[in-house]
Amino acid sequence: MNQAIELDGLARHDLLRVAHEYMLLGMLVNRAMLPQVVLGGGGLDGLNEVAIDEWMGASPVYTKRMRTLMGIEGHGVEAIMKALQLDVGFVHQYMDVAYKLIDDQHGEFWLQHCGALMDAEPHGEDRVFGMCHTIEDPTFDATALATNPRARIRPIHRPPRQPVDRHPHCHWTIVIDEANEPVGPIALTEQVGALAMASVPNAIATSHRSHASAGPVSPVGLADYRGPLQPALRLRDLADPTLAAVAREFQMQSHLLVSSGELTLRERFGREAAAEMTVATATGAGWIASERLAAALGLAADTSGLARLLMLHPMVPPGFDRVVRAEGAQVQLVLTPDVDGLLDPDHAGVPGLLARGEGRGIEAMVHALCPTAAVQVSGERERVVVDAILDPAQPPVKMPDSAALAMIGIAASWTFDTSDVGE
Repeated sequence: MNQAIELDGLARHDLLRVAHEYMLLGMLVNRAMLPQVVLGGGGLDGLNEVAIDEWMGASPVYTKRMRTLMGIEGHGVEAIMKALQLDVGFVHQYMDVAYKLIDDQHGEFWLQHCGALMDAEPHGEDRVFGMCHTIEDPTFDATALATNPRARIRPIHRPPRQPVDRHPHCHWTIVIDEANEPVGPIALTEQVGALAMASVPNAIATSHRSHASAGPVSPVGLADYRGPLQPALRLRDLADPTLAAVAREFQMQSHLLVSSGELTLRERFGREAAAEMTVATATGAGWIASERLAAALGLAADTSGLARLLMLHPMVPPGFDRVVRAEGAQVQLVLTPDVDGLLDPDHAGVPGLLARGEGRGIEAMVHALCPTAAVQVSGERERVVVDAILDPAQPPVKMPDSAALAMIGIAASWTFDTSDVGE
């Protein structure tokens, strides 16, 4: 079963849950990757620099993809705001963002709640300054680059908060001025855009529910985003086929972030160390995403639950046809690339790990649900095969250190309201 078909076939309530989990993945991969920079000797300055490169490399690429998918037209502030609303850097609810469009060259947004700030504040003002000043200044403008390279996003106020309980948490302007020097081009963005994964196609299904579904189809909702800005847009406002396609794009955004991160880590630490840091990212984020997805869908720790988990898991990169077979105590996942070059061992991010037969990321995905499973991963240019055998007699695998580090803060334990009547 293809993952795209599986997403398009989910019942509405499950699709909303999965889409929110896919959107949160961008936060999880950051929380798994960035501590590795510090452990590798990069310190807080190195962490900030890697985070900047990671987002600047990926966000212009994935913003352009989302604009294409959703039919976001124009080059003004409204188009920039629409893209921000569908960006894994602004996870709905975890980031409670409000928008005010003034005209085509001016607008404002502010965060009534910033989960990332809640995670950073306990670590002191240096960490807050690094995130809200050092990282945000270049990366916000890079995100706007895909819409208008002369756009600038600047603070009205931002943390460290004075007073300490100040609300909103931060407040920003978006201004487009033809006198501004254009941002870019960014060399790392060009590298990310040239990756095989960046060319994986995605489209909104014309016929939803391609196989039997456990729930009704939502008859209403936005089919695209060609109309006016919806300042309070939530995922529940999207029609089912659109929501499924947007969820796949969230998955793409997170994987492009991992790939961009590995490219900059190669520059700073060398290829071997960068590969190990990417493994840590995949294991940490993969474990937590498994726990969260299993809880969201009520998956049991058996072959049926594991098969469904692997079919839907967002840390398996986009662009692969997924076939899952469950028989007796064994589950097999076969991944066949849909685009050339995806299983190139030199490909940055998770595709390159899989191409090299590096299985620790997928092992973590499996063990988070079935800790006594024996897992074997084999990779080659044509496909990747994962075999998992559930054996309750084996000692359970413990949570990896990279997942334990990524659990620090509120992102990993964040609870979404995925009802259709209010978030």
